Amino acid sequence: MKIGYLITARLKSTRLKEKIILDLHGKSIIDRVIERCKQVDGIECVVLCTSTNIQDSALKSVALKQNIQLFEGSEDDVLIRLLEAAKLFELDAFVSITADNPLHDFELASEIIKFYKNESCDFIFCEGLPVGLSPYFIDTKALDVACYMKKETDTEIWGPFVNRPDFFKVGRMKIINSPIDKARRLTCDFQEDFQLLSKIFSYFDFNHQPSTKDVFDVLIKYPEILEMNAMHIQRSISPEARAIIIEAFDINKKIGLDYAKIIEKQLVSGEVIKNYFFK
Repeated sequence: MKIGYLITARLKSTRLKEKIILDLHGKSIIDRVIERCKQVDGIECVVLCTSTNIQDSALKSVALKQNIQLFEGSEDDVLIRLLEAAKLFELDAFVSITADNPLHDFELASEIIKFYKNESCDFIFCEGLPVGLSPYFIDTKALDVACYMKKETDTEIWGPFVNRPDFFKVGRMKIINSPIDKARRLTCDFQEDFQLLSKIFSYFDFNHQPSTKDVFDVLIKYPEILEMNAMHIQRSISPEARAIIIEAFDINKKIGLDYAKIIEKQLVSGEVIKNYFFK
């Protein structure tokens, strides 16, 4: 079984221009994201998944410098980009994170891989952590089925396309002892987010990879840091758009089942929950 870590990255951001190459306490955001991916146990490669748009060509040098793989695919269809990258590098499954999350939990990612190997889930989501800390896990053949069923081409927010325990086997890692509210944002979309992240990293050595517990210790000691971006609320898909996706999925269930047989993907619906405690 070959498992990778796929990072979705583009330079098209408008609210905070080219945010992922901004300097974050001596290293760029994207460099810190990649270095955390390399800490994960059970992966065979890290792939930087960007687009074919010329504006993203600067990311080639990032992948080369970090000695990781590069994939250039669809600009807006994130699911197709991930699927094509997974197929190119012959991955059976992969962990995934977006490039604006320089504090994503690499220890949790290692536990997610163990969860997958024990339960053979198609998709694994985490619940209970602040925004920006939780990676996702995707079985390549399950994603292939989901992409075959969908009609939309803009899948930047892709959870509703696959988070269907009535069709796929969905795993949930429930973090039940997080001291920081899950509505808090430790991701980078706005200038205030960047200032917050810069403040957190200033408490650590340049080369230190802070664990989530390390970060929480700082935030507990200095709770005022969390107010730096409190004016921003995490963007989510609208109820109307979600309803359209759900309706299309329900209509195409038979198509999905038939395609799963063709690619020899056994589909077992259901939900598996695993509690996760920080030590």
